[in-house]
Amino acid sequence: MRKDIIVVGAGRVGRRVVEELDSERQRIAVVEPNTETCEQLSTKHNRVIQGDGTDPEMMNRAGLSDADVVAALTDNTEINLAVCEMAREHAPEARTVLRIARDGEQDHGYRSFVDSTVYPAAAGASVAVEQITETSVTRS
Repeated sequence: MRKDIIVVGAGRVGRRVVEELDSERQRIAVVEPNTETCEQLSTKHNRVIQGDGTDPEMMNRAGLSDADVVAALTDNTEINLAVCEMAREHAPEARTVLRIARDGEQDHGYRSFVDSTVYPAAAGASVAVEQITETSVTRS
């Protein structure tokens, strides 16, 4: 089932998420303040909006009222919180995903307006541990 997804922030994490979602043929709108990043993304994606994801006008242009998911993926937790809070207020049925940037932030009580949290450093560490502890290592 295709979903209407808004991704705020197209840095390292956001850009990869957009690429993965695009390969799944989801309807994606990207909100990103950096002009160069927007220009690069717009060669592959048709709904790239240059602007501030905490600005209600930008989020309305991205289709907030129809969004199924709002993923706040900037490298700034405070901005991401503001985006998720706005999404909960203006699109209460949308699922919200919050990227946290620093250790310890995953323990804060965001649950009133955040459905899921993403912590890239912890995810990367989990993958590294899996690779390190993998028992079926083949050497040539």
